[in-house]
Amino acid sequence: MIERIILFKLKDSATRDECAALTAAALDGIDAIEELSVGLPADASSEKSWDLSLVIGVANLSLLDTVLESDAFTAYLHGTMKDRCEVIKAWSFERLG
Repeated sequence: MIERIILFKLKDSATRDECAALTAAALDGIDAIEELSVGLPADASSEKSWDLSLVIGVANLSLLDTVLESDAFTAYLHGTMKDRCEVIKAWSFERLG
C-alpha cells in the first residue's frame, strides 16, 4: 500500500471544518483510492504548523499517479484548495506490514 500524505496550512484557520468537508466530498468518488483519511490538528503543537491533513491510500505507485492526475484531484487541489492555502506539502510512503 502506498500512502500519499498531504498537509495544508490554510490562510484562514477558521475554515478548517469547511475544508475538511470539501476534501472528503471531492475525493470520495475516485475509484483508485482504497483508503481516505482527512484529519484536523489533535494538539496545540500540530495546530501551530498545519490545519488539515489528508492521507490517500492506493495499491501501488501507478494508481497513485492515476489519482494525482485525475480531473477530480486536479480540480480539488488547484481549484478548491490552492487559493485557501499558504502552504501545501506532500510526501509518498510505502506502508510496511
